[in-house]
Amino acid sequence: MSHARQVAASLRVAASNGGIRRAELAWGATISAEWAHFVALGVFAYGHGGSTAVGVAGVVRLLPAAVIAPFASSLGDRFRRERFLVGVGFVGSAALALSAIGALVDARIIVFGSAAAVGVCSTLFRPALMALLPSLARTAQELIAANAATSTIESLGTLAGPLAAGVLVAFADVTTVFVLAALALLASAAVVARVSVEGGVSMPSTDAGLGVWQGLEAIKHAPHARLLVGLIAAQTFIRGCLNVFLVVTSYQILDRGPSGVGYLTAALGAGGLIGALGGVSLRGARLAPPFALGLVFWGVPIMLLAPLSYPATVLLLLAAVGAANSIVDIAGFTLLQRTVPDAVLTRVLGVTWGLAMGAVAVGSAVAPALLRLVGLRPAFIIVGAVLPVLVVLIYRRLNTIDAQVAPSEQLSLVEAVTLFAPLSLVAKQQIASRLVPLKFASGEVVFGAGTIGDRFYIIDAGSVEIELVSRTLQAGPGAFFGEIALLRDVPRTATVRADSETRLYTLDRADFLTAVTGHPATHTKANAVAATRIAST
Repeated sequence: MSHARQVAASLRVAASNGGIRRAELAWGATISAEWAHFVALGVFAYGHGGSTAVGVAGVVRLLPAAVIAPFASSLGDRFRRERFLVGVGFVGSAALALSAIGALVDARIIVFGSAAAVGVCSTLFRPALMALLPSLARTAQELIAANAATSTIESLGTLAGPLAAGVLVAFADVTTVFVLAALALLASAAVVARVSVEGGVSMPSTDAGLGVWQGLEAIKHAPHARLLVGLIAAQTFIRGCLNVFLVVTSYQILDRGPSGVGYLTAALGAGGLIGALGGVSLRGARLAPPFALGLVFWGVPIMLLAPLSYPATVLLLLAAVGAANSIVDIAGFTLLQRTVPDAVLTRVLGVTWGLAMGAVAVGSAVAPALLRLVGLRPAFIIVGAVLPVLVVLIYRRLNTIDAQVAPSEQLSLVEAVTLFAPLSLVAKQQIASRLVPLKFASGEVVFGAGTIGDRFYIIDAGSVEIELVSRTLQAGPGAFFGEIALLRDVPRTATVRADSETRLYTLDRADFLTAVTGHPATHTKANAVAATRIAST
């Protein structure tokens, strides 16, 4: 299959899931609004104090998010994540409307204060969305496709939002941008309100502890999570520096003024779209190498920007940064989703994004000082070198992640069981974690007809004979049996014995029934399978 076909097939996988499709549409509206706000805020700030004001605006927009979001994100583990996203959309829309009022009356304190609220909402939306996706995805590959769709849509939003903002600030004003961004967040809330997670093996955490500490504890006790979160924070620090550099480059080097800020930012989005389409074809087993490569190519183009003043070349290099950013997002967040238990996933991602926004804020504050100290072009070289050097230092540790957090053999078995197909990836992972292996010698009876059913069985290796009333069947690797007695609460309807040396995985009756009956589509499918098998006895 060609790469283009692989990309199209993976995106179809994500789009075929109604919940994922609606969540991604809401994400598209949200990220477009966020980047349109970024451009309008930068233009407004530059007009009220130059590069220093741009840096201050970046700090004001992101520092409160870094402090508040890790605490507030725990609400995404306490309540239904899709409803949490609706609330975030409404609050963000109100903050953008207030920004429009502040810009209209030329009140910097209102625009900057509202930017802080917008930053908090933007920071809360992403981790809640990333925590929601495993509960909507049905397979590991579907989760990668969903993450790729998230990155693709983020790139489209990073392209469309700044382009629209650049045009609007050139022909209208920043007030118009803020109003349209507020309407986009209202649309996001309306779309995500139609998302609903069906069934599951466990419910989100409802304990009363402070979520941020649980998120930090989860990161503390998971070495892979610590490494991934640290690298994400480093990358976002560079992003904070770049945010300031883009505004200064547009005004001082390219002489493009406020519209240039939108076009330069849109170049990141255009490259991000290409990178996301390439990231769709990533496979689940090896994600650390592309993650590391993405970090390297986040930095190298920034270094190459230093001696350049040609708009076309600058745009191409920024597009390369955008492409690398998509690969980093898809590979890095899929690894993080695998590393962290679902019960605390939103708060861990909230801590991650809180740290990330804090790092962006620090980068936004450091960049003006670095510009004054060494000048724009040396600053590009210094900032661009950070991530490549960091990757060289930690690559060996990073490369060990794949083997330890890749999808397990048990998960592959569960994914192959047709009656589990409608379940979310989270539910399948929980089933896989509860499977118990058993070995049977050739001729040994697994269970006899008329006995009490207490387990569900999946064949991993070998084969079994299933002796029915009217005939005998053979079943090999990937086949499953034992569901009739559990679903219908009747004695075993067949005798099963190993036809060769056989390894089975078993699931306790209670775990099986919890997984199947808690999900309407799975319950229906399981009953249909049982009815078909009973009819053929």
